[in-house]
Amino acid sequence: MRPERPHFREEFWENPPAFPQGVELVRQEALVVPRTGPGGESTYDLAEVRLPEARVPVLLSYRAPLFPVDVLAQKERLGELREQLRRRESEGRGLPAFRLPMLVTDSASPRVLDACAEAEVALVDSRGTFFLRTGSTFVRVQGRGVSSRAPREPVFHGKGSRIVRVLLQSPEETWTVRALSERTQTSYSYAHGVIKKLIQSGYVEGGRGVGFRLREPAGLLKEWKNSGRPTAISKEGFNAPSTTPDRLHDGYFQLVSQGIRAVFTLASALAPDERFVSGVPHGLYLSGALDAAISAFGLRRMTPHNFWIHRADPAAETEEGGIYFAQRLWRHGPGVALPQLTVDFHHSGGRGPEQAEELLKRYARALPVS
Repeated sequence: MRPERPHFREEFWENPPAFPQGVELVRQEALVVPRTGPGGESTYDLAEVRLPEARVPVLLSYRAPLFPVDVLAQKERLGELREQLRRRESEGRGLPAFRLPMLVTDSASPRVLDACAEAEVALVDSRGTFFLRTGSTFVRVQGRGVSSRAPREPVFHGKGSRIVRVLLQSPEETWTVRALSERTQTSYSYAHGVIKKLIQSGYVEGGRGVGFRLREPAGLLKEWKNSGRPTAISKEGFNAPSTTPDRLHDGYFQLVSQGIRAVFTLASALAPDERFVSGVPHGLYLSGALDAAISAFGLRRMTPHNFWIHRADPAAETEEGGIYFAQRLWRHGPGVALPQLTVDFHHSGGRGPEQAEELLKRYARALPVS
């Protein structure tokens, strides 16, 4: 199933489009209907289209994006709700029992507009498109405004985080969308959606023909840190009898000799002068058999946990903007880049968030003055 934008209803009413002259859309009351699946409910709106010659009661359903194939299904669903409205009218609520079904979307194509006309369903979108036909009333306008639709591509997880890592690693560099998509092994449209969202959030500046660059590098890293989306999809704690550089070196290169990819994080990825708090654990992103890491580092399934094995989001298990991108090389083996390390510490518990704040400050201080 295609994911829907859960907050589009609020987005639409916060920034309503410019309706055709003499047309006004007025909300009257919300209608919350239980349903199965995530969220457990759908919200519709009872509203009224006010025209110079008439007032038309409508039942609004929100769907973004909207495709021609969706129109009939939405019409049937709205038809099912009419019975509920009739029952409510019989209880003396004073609102019209019959309402014209009306779909609300972000950007309706001409084909969607034609599908609504054929199905006799009213339509409005964020660009100013408006269609309504009932009785002697007929309004049809194809909107030409710019949709404020927020791109659906995730920024801080999945492939979107690859783009964030590349941007944070080269805050002064100017990129084209094509170059970013090739560097991160994402499609052009996907990279464009992420960049558009970052521009809307104020972290990236630029445009077609001049390229894009970070406007607020430290702000973007802080937003990633606080996003609630850790790179590790699972973590398992162990007790390591020794975490000296020599022991970490031996363990890492034992994995390498078996063809297993790994990269250090948490305390194992800190430079000596970066350590801000004591008692933080060591960590490793592992792309291979867990038993091999247990053997390589002599890990024990007991407390206290001073060594954590991380399993990364599959989209991040790459050097193309993932956890293996821009590794920092230490004597005992490679560690994740500083922005990734900041995010990992933030989600590590204990005093990890304090260490993360210190790394964020270091990242900000190292930025060139422009």
